[in-house]
This record gives sequence, C-alpha cells and structure tokens, in this order.
Amino acid sequence: MATASSYSLVGCHKLTHNLNYHYHFISNPDPTRSNHDDKKTQHQGMAAESRPAPNGGPWTRRARQADEWLAQHKVVASATTASLVSTFAGFPLDSLKSRLQSSRENLSLVRLAAEVVKEEGVGGLWRGFPLPLITISIVRTISFTIYTSTKRMINSIPGQPSELKESPWLDIRLGILNRDRASDVAITSALAGAASGAVVCVGSAPFELVKVRRQLEYQIYRDMHPEPPGALATRHAPFVPPTTLQAVRTIINRAGPMGLYTGWRLHFVRDTSGTALYFAEYDVMRYWLGRKSKGKGREGEAGEQGEVPEWARSWLPPQIIPFLCGSVAGVSSWALIYPVDAIKTKAQQRALSGLEPRTPLVQFMRLVRGPDKDNPKPLLRGIARLYRGLGVSMLRSMLTHGLLWTIVDWAGGWIETRPFERLVAGTEP
Repeated sequence: MATASSYSLVGCHKLTHNLNYHYHFISNPDPTRSNHDDKKTQHQGMAAESRPAPNGGPWTRRARQADEWLAQHKVVASATTASLVSTFAGFPLDSLKSRLQSSRENLSLVRLAAEVVKEEGVGGLWRGFPLPLITISIVRTISFTIYTSTKRMINSIPGQPSELKESPWLDIRLGILNRDRASDVAITSALAGAASGAVVCVGSAPFELVKVRRQLEYQIYRDMHPEPPGALATRHAPFVPPTTLQAVRTIINRAGPMGLYTGWRLHFVRDTSGTALYFAEYDVMRYWLGRKSKGKGREGEAGEQGEVPEWARSWLPPQIIPFLCGSVAGVSSWALIYPVDAIKTKAQQRALSGLEPRTPLVQFMRLVRGPDKDNPKPLLRGIARLYRGLGVSMLRSMLTHGLLWTIVDWAGGWIETRPFERLVAGTEP
C-alpha cells in the first residue's frame, strides 16, 4: 500500500510537472524567457497605461486625445477662458471710464452710471459689448501666447531638450536671464511684455477705435450737432445709435481704411509700455510670494505656487495670491500709463467728431492747464482732470486682472489633471 501510494504520488508529480511544462511552453515559447520576465513586462505595460481608462474603449481614446490636445494648447485654452469671463465682468466699468474721460462735466461714477441707465437703459452699460468680447478675448489670448513664447526664447538654453509640450513659434534659445533672482524675472517679463504689446497693438488698434466710437457715440453726436440757439433747439431728429458695422463703415467712408488706425501711435506707446510694466510687476510679485521656478533654463514657464514666505504666511492664503498679484499689477501699471490713455481717447473722439486734430503735447497741456492760455488752471486741478475716471478704471483693473490670473491659474491646473479621462473613468470630483 505504501509502495503503491508512493508510485501514485510520483506519478502525480510527474503529471503536474508535464502539464506545467506544456503550459509554460505554450504561454512562453521562448525558453530563454521566464514567466517572471513576462510578468515584469506585463507590469511595465500596465504602468505605461496607468491612466483612468475604463475598458480601454473608444471613449477612453477620445478622452485621452482631448486631454493631450488641451495640454498642448494650455496657454490658449486658459487665456481664452479667463478673457471671456473677465471681459464680461469688467466691460461696464470700462464703458463708464471712457465716458468720464470725454465728459465736459465733473460727474461721479454713481451719478454717471445712473444717467446712463436712465437715458439708455441697463444695456447702455454694455453698449457695443459683443465686438469687444470677441476681440479682447482674441487679443489677450495672442498676448499671453507671445508673452510666454518670448520668455521661453530668452530663458531657454541652446541644445537643452524641452520639457514643454508647447513650442515657441521660432526655435530661438538665447539662454540668458534665467538665473533664479528677481532682477532676471523682471527684465525677462518686461521684454516679453513689450514684445507682446507691440505685436498685439497692430491688430487691436482698429477694434479699440470702434469700441471707443460705440462708447462715446452720444458725445460724438453732440460734437457733430451742436445745439442751435433758442427756438431751433427742438428741431433735431432723435439720435439713433449706429450698429457696430455702421460705425466701421462711417470711419472708413470718412478717412479710408487707415482711418481705423486713428490715434495708433498713442495706442502703441500705451500698449508697449503698459504691457511691459504689467507682466514684469505680476511675475516679480509671484516670485516674491513663493512661486517655484523651473530652475536654470526653465524656458520662461512659471512653476507652481510654493510655500508662502514667512512674512506673509499669517495673513495671505495661497489661493488668493493670483488675484492679489493680478489686481496690484493691473492697477499700478494702468495708473502709470493712464495719462497716455486719456490723451488717446480725447484725440480719437475729436477725430471721430470731425474736429481739428491736436498734437499730443497740445492736448496734454489743454487737459492739464485748460484751453485759456492767459488764464491757466491750477496745476493740481489739471492733473486731477487728466486722471478723471482713474478710480473706475482702477476698480475695473482690479476686477478684470484679478479674475484673469485666477482663472488662468485654475484652468491651467485643471487641464493638467487630464479632466476628460477622469470624467470617462467616473472619477470626476
């Protein structure tokens, strides 16, 4: 019995060994490879595909393609989303700013807003809004793209492989100003901002002129149709505001296609200097408040928000840093270039009204010292007039630029989480 049992056990072991051998040969015909190697290879393959991919079906592939496209166009997607929201929120304040700059009366913001609503309805605050919504969003998206690409060209080290999925338009790598210090950050951002403002100005000037035309059309109408004396004052036909297309046609009919570039030189000075200041201030403030650097050769891309410095840790939550830096940069840079914008708006209004043009210096002196050379206004009073509308403009800048950078940071972080794959996987938080 014992011997028979022993032979039976031996036979079972041999049968099991043969079955294992045949299974191993079928599953692994290469005798030089072991099952351990196969399992290792399988594990590596699973790790390479370790994305949320239920069943690996067509929806997963499409979601993966969408996430990869968003990652490659992160700057465009983030800037466009942020521009749409911030432009809509800040447009009424921008409209009131233009009216205050061109008004002959000393009106408060609240009184002016009340008069606009009374005469034109609530829609008057968004008069001419559709065109700026499209154009400002396009302009800001292009501006961000040029800005990030220029920083990348300045900072990138020649010959170093790029970790970024977005390549600059030109494969230029200067490898300068890439040290981890505030001065390099400021100079790089100022140069990139100036380049962005100069390029964007060429395309945005006609659209801004049309925006000013729509916002100031009541004032322009009064300039072109001064009130006649006494009994003739009621003979004017009621004013019918033109559409955006009619405003464009009117400008072209009077001055030709180049009429769309009325006031372009002042626009160029304002945008180039203002954008340089704006981006430099924002990036330096983010640097001081703990934003991580990509290191040497960081290719101009900003890192994630790091630990807030000790001096600000007790009162500054990291979540509001983008809004704070965007607001401060927008307000301070705009305050410095505001006189240029006021002169530009006044020059464009006179040109659109058919009045005799004035040089920027003459217009500046009239705004500061008044039209009567023999009886000039006090200097401080004139400067106050030059900055008329600055309060509402600063409020608009705080709102729009704070929202802009907050949404840019949020959208960029959201894109990096591969949202469509998470949605398909059912793990969307």
